[in-house]
Amino acid sequence: MRNLFLIISIVFLLLNNKAQVHFCNTTEMQNSWFEKHPDLKVYFDDLQRKATVDDSVQFRSGYQEKFAAAAIYTIPVVFHILHKGGSENISDAQVIDAVDILNRDFNKLNADTSNVVLPFKTLIGDTKFVFQLATKDPNGICTNSIIRHYDVNTNWIGDFSDYQYTWNPTRYLNFYVVKSISSGAAGYTYLPGSGIPSALDAIVILSSYVGSIGSGNAGTSRALTHEVGHWFNLPHVWGATNQPGVACGNDGVSDTPITKGFTSCNLNNTKICNPAIDENIQNYMDYAYCQLMFTKGQSTRMQNSLNSPISGRNNLSSLNNLLITGITNPGTNCIPNLDISVSPSYSVCQGRYLSFNSFTYNAAPTNYFWTANNGAVITNPTFSATNILFNNTGSSTVSCLVSNINGSSIKNVVINVSNGITNYNSTNSQSFESLSLPSFWSVINPNTPNNKWDIFSGAGSQGSKCMYIQGELLEANSVEILETPSYDFKNNQGAIFTFKYAYARKDVNNKDLFKVQGSKDCGGIWEDIWLPNNGNLANSSGGTTAGIYVPFFDWGFYNLTLHPNFQSFVNEDNVNFRFYFQEDVGGVGMGNRLYLDEINYTTPVGINELTKSIGLKVYPNPTSDIFNLQFTLSNSTKIKYQIKSITGFIFIEEAEQLYLEGEYKIILNKNNSLAKGIYFLNLEMNGIKMSRKLVVN
Repeated sequence: MRNLFLIISIVFLLLNNKAQVHFCNTTEMQNSWFEKHPDLKVYFDDLQRKATVDDSVQFRSGYQEKFAAAAIYTIPVVFHILHKGGSENISDAQVIDAVDILNRDFNKLNADTSNVVLPFKTLIGDTKFVFQLATKDPNGICTNSIIRHYDVNTNWIGDFSDYQYTWNPTRYLNFYVVKSISSGAAGYTYLPGSGIPSALDAIVILSSYVGSIGSGNAGTSRALTHEVGHWFNLPHVWGATNQPGVACGNDGVSDTPITKGFTSCNLNNTKICNPAIDENIQNYMDYAYCQLMFTKGQSTRMQNSLNSPISGRNNLSSLNNLLITGITNPGTNCIPNLDISVSPSYSVCQGRYLSFNSFTYNAAPTNYFWTANNGAVITNPTFSATNILFNNTGSSTVSCLVSNINGSSIKNVVINVSNGITNYNSTNSQSFESLSLPSFWSVINPNTPNNKWDIFSGAGSQGSKCMYIQGELLEANSVEILETPSYDFKNNQGAIFTFKYAYARKDVNNKDLFKVQGSKDCGGIWEDIWLPNNGNLANSSGGTTAGIYVPFFDWGFYNLTLHPNFQSFVNEDNVNFRFYFQEDVGGVGMGNRLYLDEINYTTPVGINELTKSIGLKVYPNPTSDIFNLQFTLSNSTKIKYQIKSITGFIFIEEAEQLYLEGEYKIILNKNNSLAKGIYFLNLEMNGIKMSRKLVVN
């Protein structure tokens, strides 16, 4: 049986090798907190000494004694699922499965206790903890305690502001289910007595580590058991570090032997710290992924934590709290609640569609009903998801009403609809020689209303003026944005967007951030196109200088349309750009200056009108094989074409010849002579030159 269990454990290891790199981040989070609050560390360490489970130790204030064990301890729980509509939005069934696993593990009901090695078979603990989803929320309203929040914080960083949904932790054990954790861990929490704000007194766990079904699996399902152990004051079995296998350590529990801890399940090699004593490799508070048990001493320590006023744990299973949270008098007949997601953003160009999806929780709805004002047209108003066409500019309020026989809930979102008319369809140059900001340009400065992008009269690339940002006046992290008009690249294939820049950084430690972004939906979503390193940016222009920088001959030039990130914009007819500057990110601020000039949108001569009239197409694009040049002529036309690399080398060339009236499809690159890269198809018709960018992948 032991060999069979070892094989199963190895299989779990192979299936989940990525997860095992960094199992738990509790120690790191606590240490980070105590670095900022060393006085709380002294208090916490004293509590841990007093919490030591040993018959010879008398508990003092906080943990004064071993409390009399109750027949059962019921603990109300709530799961906050943070999601963006992906696999992290786990099902109710997966949450319920996770709760079942907690109840199994904490009550010694797991059948695999039969695989516990002989030295620990008589030491398996039973906490008598029962975890139960609350049926009343903090306002006394009916709930199933599986709460879904449509929130970008599902990519969890762990900032204090991320914990915005926590219910009172003296009444509920809160779980945050997220898609990713920035540290790379599977989960973490804080031990009681850490002195953290109450909002942080919760367990954070990856969605793929919740339960054994859905996105979870049996091999990782006990990570939640491990974190709940921490929440009830259990350290790792090797002590208060996150370094298993490094040094022999003690967790303060009498029946868990001193150990280095394990990350693999070699059950025949467990006498590391003392050759005469087996170590508890199968403990839930180890990292070995063959966890099967708590010890009796650990169970006592957790019961003591639950009976202690420290962090209010003693209120959780009180009769009054079980009544308030709907455990002893369950709430029924719940009303559905909902969130709404909008794709791709909450802003849209006039005449375009957005996709809407409802995410309901608390109870299943039987009816959906979407409405919208300001002339918006809804495709499927009674479906859970729908597309909506926005015909008029301004703000449009979209509402979704969900209901069942117990009642209804409504959610509203506001959509900003911008004029979708493209500002420029042909060549436009801007050198800022006027004293005022040009038409269709915008300056946005959310942090510093007094210092912003402005016209500078003391220098220019060719003229006497340019745009600049006075970094020497900006505090660290200040954001300044210069936004362009909209341009048509779809009907001007081969159009080029270029600009000149001049920049100096104050010193080598400066962390100014400059990037150029693009938007296809009137500013709804901005995508990074060019994000240069500020050192490289300075070296190609004004260098590093403590003095206030003014450019002379040191202007840099950049063709944005040649950047690979621009490829997603080549078939868009309404593209805005913005020049984004953030002063000394995370630094001290007050840096140096950045200048912009000669911002040019250049279209090939006559291409806009001619391509429309002849239906010029180049497809597929991108391609890894042949591509087609297609057009229709209403008159006889002299045509020649060539394909060039971005360096000007000619790969394919066809001499000028007469094409008669009719439709043509010319197959190019038949011999696959074009390697991966960016090329230009230059086409000349009756002396009118056109160019289209071609990507071979």
